[in-house]
This record gives sequence, C-alpha cells and structure tokens, in this order.
Amino acid sequence: MYANQSLLNVLFGQQQKTTTSQSAGCSGTRDTLTISASGKKKMAKSISGRTHNTSIDSSIDLKSYIVSAKKTNKEIIDNAGTQINAKTGEYMSTGKAFREALTEKYSKLAAEAKTHSNPENYIHSKYFDKSSDYYETNLTDTERRIAYNYEMQMCRTGKINGVNYQDSLFRGIEVDGNSVDTDKIQFERSLVNAKISNIIKQAGVDESAITQDCTFTVDPYSYEITVDGVDEETKLLMQDALNVGDNGKNLYKHIYYCSTQDGCESTQITKESKMKYEAYHQVYSYTGYELDKLEEKNGTYYTESGENILDLVNHAVEDTGKVPKEYKQQMKNWIHDLVSTMSVKGWNNVSDMTLSILYGKSGLKDMNQLITYQYEA
Repeated sequence: MYANQSLLNVLFGQQQKTTTSQSAGCSGTRDTLTISASGKKKMAKSISGRTHNTSIDSSIDLKSYIVSAKKTNKEIIDNAGTQINAKTGEYMSTGKAFREALTEKYSKLAAEAKTHSNPENYIHSKYFDKSSDYYETNLTDTERRIAYNYEMQMCRTGKINGVNYQDSLFRGIEVDGNSVDTDKIQFERSLVNAKISNIIKQAGVDESAITQDCTFTVDPYSYEITVDGVDEETKLLMQDALNVGDNGKNLYKHIYYCSTQDGCESTQITKESKMKYEAYHQVYSYTGYELDKLEEKNGTYYTESGENILDLVNHAVEDTGKVPKEYKQQMKNWIHDLVSTMSVKGWNNVSDMTLSILYGKSGLKDMNQLITYQYEA
C-alpha cells in the first residue's frame, strides 16, 4: 500500500469513489485509511531493551489481510444475482480485516504467555514492571495499555474485543472514522448497482442505449418502481423486470438509508411524510388494512364494517409474539399517535414519502440531497 492510498480503493481494486457535495459543486475523495511510508519509523522509539511486541508486529503481513478483504468483497459483487438487496453480502470492512490481523498478533503473544507458570503475572510484568526481564520498552503509554488489555483478553477468552487503531501494529496508519460508514454505503451501492445491471440485462435491455440518466421512482406504499427518462418500450421492459419480489421494497430502503445519513439533507424526506409512511405500514403490518382506503373521522380511521382501526391494532399487538409483553403498550401508544395525528391532519394534506433516484452508466446516483454515493464514470 502507498502513502495516502484509500483502503477502499485497495479493497475493491476499482476506480476511487467520490462523495459529491452538490451545494459546493465539487467532489473529494473519502479516504478511510492511509499508511505513511515513514510512519513506523517516526513512531518507533530508540530505546534499548526487549521489543518483542513490535517484532511480532513486523512479522504480520497487513497487506495479506487487505488482499483477502478485497477478494471477499469482489466475489460478493461479482455474484450479485438479480434480487435487489443491499444486505445480501457481508461487507468485509476495515475493522473486520484488521481485527483478524490483531487476532493473529495476540494469539502469538498469548501462546507465549501460557508457557509461563503464571501467564497473567507475566503479562502484567511485561507491560508495567520496568525491573522485569520481559518488560517491553518499545511502546508508548497508550500502546502499552492497549496491548495489556488485548493480551489479557486473548489469554482468558481466546479472542479480542473490537479494533483499536492505536495498537502498535497500526503505527503509521491513519483511520478516518467519519468515512468508515461511507465506505460501507458505497460498497452496498456497488452491490445494488450490480444487481440492477444484471436484472436489466436479463430483461433484454441494452444498457448502452441508456445514454442519459433515467429516474427510478418508488411508491412508499406498494413499493412499485416506475422508470422515467427512457423510451416507452424500454420503460415497460425495465419496470416489468424490476418489479419482482421484494425488489421495490429493498430499493426503497436503500434510497432511504442513503438519504438519511448525516449531512445529506434530502428534500425527499420530511418529518410529516415519514410519519405518514410509518402510520400506513404499521397499520398494514398488524391488520392488513390500507390506511388510505379507510374512512377518516374522529381522529381515527374506520373499516367498511365500522370497526375502529385502532381497536384492530390493539388486538393484533396483543396477539403477536413479535413484540415483548413489556413493550406491547408502548407499541400500541406509538401507533395510536401516528394514526390519530394523520387523521387530524388529513391523509391528503400530508405529502407522500415517494423516493426517487437516478440511474445511468455509473449506476445509481442520489438526487435532491447534498451528498451522493456513486462511482465516477
């Protein structure tokens, strides 16, 4: 790996992604992790004495973990299939890849500790007893505390908890925590792009004929996908192919997730439209009734037979095994509040949370928000 090289770029072996700020009219790379060529030399201490931990660090090939992660992620995308779902593959993240590297390190150290008559005393002395022959001299105070905790965990339980990038194994590596979630979103975007491309090709649509971005619009209640911006024949082919199974629902969830990240400020989602969406789907999931088809009056909704939908919700929540007993009343209160608020405001007076996204040569591209997640063409 080279200085200032994006870990994500290494993981995927693809052109670097960008996160575009529409308000500023510019784009910038979102590096997750960079390794400075002089980092390890800069961090190393010139202290004589035992330096076993950092010797173990030098024996661990971090690049091999990157290569393995890259292979895993690429295989997931290459085998995307034709069912839209951003969660079908488990993303091999920076944390997962380097947790495996830490596990290798501390497995070796714990194995050595267990050769001593009192492993825990040995571990304590190597990190905190300067008079001990085993005292590790080539560690900062922070690295010392981290190493002690990790080695104790491995010795006691056979595993470590979490990933701390201040461990000496990661000297010279910088991790931008704010970008880690972005990397996962962009992986999921790439996976969804591959699935949509497979669906469209399978339907006999020549993607090269889509010379300009078209628009996918997903209904918030039926989850039906509508395609605009292509000729009528292509439109019908694409819609028929896309509207299969849970494709619409999963595309809707993906758009929503990418629209509600910090800084996105999507104009497609408002507090009221989200409330309307929740009211509809909560009632439908418990009763099978579509709220917009019911009679709206007296702060609630009524079925054709005159039943108050809130009474039906109460019975359904009580009967379901999905909600723990101690939370049933809370669930009922929440749905009551959603339904009553919608009835008072009036169903037709609140905007629907219809979500749209562009699709073109570079795959999906978020719209009506400040941040977009996409590959550059």
